[in-house]
Amino acid sequence: MLSLCLRRFPLEDIPLDEKEAANWLHKLYQEKDALQERYLQEGTFPGPQIVPRRRPWTLINFLFWATLLLSPLFSFAVGIFASGSPLLILSFMGFMWTASFAVRRLIGVTEIERGSSYGNREVKKMD
Repeated sequence: MLSLCLRRFPLEDIPLDEKEAANWLHKLYQEKDALQERYLQEGTFPGPQIVPRRRPWTLINFLFWATLLLSPLFSFAVGIFASGSPLLILSFMGFMWTASFAVRRLIGVTEIERGSSYGNREVKKMD
């Protein structure tokens, strides 16, 4: 389950002076770090917990697009396998494997472990 902690700041509360704004921002980051520590220890953020109700629209939207886009692909695949041509079947399977491999590689590029280590405490300790 996804947990978020949201706060709004009126523009009047944000200092205009650069030094005051830097101090305000530094204090804000300290509060954020304290919130993160509390979340890691307790598993919740302070304040009221709001759980939005599930909406059927997302399921209906997914089913519509899945049906619209996957029906022709499924029909095409059935036609290829029904043709009985080994070369055509192997070509189709090779194409599907290549597409699957490419998608997995693209997803692998976005993994968090491969992201920047900027600000990571463990990396700082090693230096």
